[in-house]
Amino acid sequence: MRALFLTAIVGFAAVSAAAMAAPPGPRDTATLCLDGLGVNHAPVCHSMAASRLPSTPDICQCVGPWRQVDAPYCAKGEEPPADTADFDRARAAAADKHSTLVGATYKGKRMCVKPDGQ
Repeated sequence: MRALFLTAIVGFAAVSAAAMAAPPGPRDTATLCLDGLGVNHAPVCHSMAASRLPSTPDICQCVGPWRQVDAPYCAKGEEPPADTADFDRARAAAADKHSTLVGATYKGKRMCVKPDGQ
């Protein structure tokens, strides 16, 4: 009985530590809808919050023939690369290779997306 009790306490502590290690917060990636040339099209986003206050969208998806790719948000003060045809081709190549733009760079800049509030 004592061993069962100690096992339960250790299990509870492990679950609590895991929950505190990754607190819920705002999403850290944006959803991009890329066509074959790397041009970004707007995703359709829905918020599941039951509030009239503005909140970040919970679910974003690409409607149409576009490929859904995750991209990191730019840090405060960080600028994304200039939106050119060359950048679009590099973005398409990075998405083809890794299926994500997290960690991808273009001419020394991260392929990030500016948050709406910046």
